[in-house]
Amino acid sequence: MILFEAVNLGSIALFYLIHILVSSFLSLVATFFLRQRYKDSKKLIFLLALFFNIAIPFVGYFFTVWMVYYLLHIKYSKVLKNTKMLNMQELDREFPNVKRLFGEGSMVELMSNADVPKAMRMKALSVVSENMSRKNISLIKHSLSDRDDEIRLYSFSLIDNMEQDINSKIHQASLRFSEANQIEAKVDAAKELAYLYWDMVYFDLSDDILKNFLVDKSFHYAQIVFEHNMGDTGMNVLLGKLYLEKRAYEDASTQFIMAIENGVDHEYIVPYLAELYFEQGNYRSIRSMLNIVKSLGLNTTMYPVVEQWSLDG
Repeated sequence: MILFEAVNLGSIALFYLIHILVSSFLSLVATFFLRQRYKDSKKLIFLLALFFNIAIPFVGYFFTVWMVYYLLHIKYSKVLKNTKMLNMQELDREFPNVKRLFGEGSMVELMSNADVPKAMRMKALSVVSENMSRKNISLIKHSLSDRDDEIRLYSFSLIDNMEQDINSKIHQASLRFSEANQIEAKVDAAKELAYLYWDMVYFDLSDDILKNFLVDKSFHYAQIVFEHNMGDTGMNVLLGKLYLEKRAYEDASTQFIMAIENGVDHEYIVPYLAELYFEQGNYRSIRSMLNIVKSLGLNTTMYPVVEQWSLDG
């Protein structure tokens, strides 16, 4: 019995000795094949293969073969170590030459950057002036404080021309309003005057003192149109905006609701109602109001506002 146990121990010891020798040989073979690709990890490869072979006597043999195969065929993303050696002429031929008129970035930065050539800033002002929207007028006004006299004068002339054009239309519409004998013609002139005075406010073409006067004049003519036709959606919306300016929130809410009832799209009115609730301090209703119209989230202007009020808490 003792002899049998001694034989078994001897066999086990011999097995493990042979196993260690075979594992060491396979680890050396693995290190030999992988040494060129992993120059700084030869010792680590040897120890890794030896550990798996010793820890897993049988599976380790197959795992070593698979590991060698895998490490030989795996592909890593290429890292450029010496970019100074790039052939820029070949890159120029490979990539298309895309020219941009003003580049990419903030138009305000372009028109206020003293390092940008004056000719480009003047051209930018000219392009912006082709569409005198509220945002573009704000950009032009930003150039009124430019250090360059020519740019500053050109910006002022653009604003002045727009203001004179509106004033000229107001004068002509006022003459038609005072000379009209028929109610329809008088209402049409009043409607035009209401919008023109509001444009002076909307485009911020007046100071704070004159602004109140313009709001009152627009409100006066809008009331004339509203009394003649309460279903005029344009006047409903305009009166709602004017009431907001006057901080008459209940009247503004009434006009906006009438506009919706008369067929104006919710997407257009809901932001004004949300602003109305905000001014009233009714913050809890703003989130539910903005969630009424899901398409507001697709509006580039309203998206940040909708996201802000849709947050939990």
